[in-house]
Amino acid sequence: MMGRSAVLLPPVTSSPERWMLPMARTVYRLSRRVWGAEGGLALVGRSEHLAELLERVAKAAPFPEPVLLLGESGTGKELLAKALYLLSPQRSGPFIPVNCPQFQDGNLMVSELFGHRRGSFTGAVADRRGAFELADGGVIFLDEVADLHASAQVLLLRALATGEFQALGDSRMRKANVRVVAATNRPLEALRFGDRFREDLYFRLRFFRLWVPPLRERGDDWRDLVEFLLYCLERRHGVTKTLSQEAWDVLARHPWPGNVRELGSVVTMGYAMAEGTVIRPEHFVELLGEESFVGKRREDEVLRELLVRGDFWRLVHDAFLDRELNRAQVQHIIRSGLAKAGGSYKRLLALLGLPASDYQRFMDFLRHHRLKPS
Repeated sequence: MMGRSAVLLPPVTSSPERWMLPMARTVYRLSRRVWGAEGGLALVGRSEHLAELLERVAKAAPFPEPVLLLGESGTGKELLAKALYLLSPQRSGPFIPVNCPQFQDGNLMVSELFGHRRGSFTGAVADRRGAFELADGGVIFLDEVADLHASAQVLLLRALATGEFQALGDSRMRKANVRVVAATNRPLEALRFGDRFREDLYFRLRFFRLWVPPLRERGDDWRDLVEFLLYCLERRHGVTKTLSQEAWDVLARHPWPGNVRELGSVVTMGYAMAEGTVIRPEHFVELLGEESFVGKRREDEVLRELLVRGDFWRLVHDAFLDRELNRAQVQHIIRSGLAKAGGSYKRLLALLGLPASDYQRFMDFLRHHRLKPS
């Protein structure tokens, strides 16, 4: 849905609210009020799944208790954290993100959260304020909290329970009024039964637990996101580009394992690679993977014709050079042919009606254009 990648998409100079649900419009307007015109937070999509999620976010927002966001990578958990912040009383305070996997050293993780005094560990050359002190009155977002270092988990548990924390090397306790929103793409419920994550911290963090659905479960939201991305790219670069029907068909078939983050990369690459105003599949196929590429029907038709009539050099070689077939389609044809030929390229030549003398030319063609299927 709304991942870091899809969260703060290219800034726009006019409203993209036509792709938003009413609650998302509220968040968008609040974000511009809090962060300015360049900080507009676009929760794009109008599916039932997104509507239900935003409703739950709005219901949890007024309370100070922790929120745990669960979902696959690239779905937009940080965007949801910011939406919750904007809808909450804490929006008058700061929003402080902490990337937990970034700090594999226990002292550094504790310092990032709670600060340190000079000399408290090697490299601590000056006093430092931590996220809890900086976020007083606001929200801390703990991204990928499953990777939180064990030495920081017990201190975080105390801070959540009492509002008190202690900087490394400091003898006094400090207090902060902070709401914690955590996120993970990993199964914390499984981790809590091992040594990776404290069970008591898990139960403390999951006071409100919200599931961010993957893009493949959000109906036609991907279409709204594509149009919104193209709108943003046009605003930034001043050139209007559209997708061909073939490109729309390719995107419709793709399962989007990387979710909104992947979609953003694909659309941006297509926009950048298209020299004209029409974005075609060949402009972004490298990011999708051959199994999602256009027209298995077209590929299978070519293969069937090859098996009956032969003529590889016209049907595949020339069609590829003329861009009537793309790399992924040719790879599919070769892979399917190899399956019928028991994995032997020499037998494949015979299957395709090619003489043995064409073997080297055939293999050179595949290697030169990177057409050998993996």
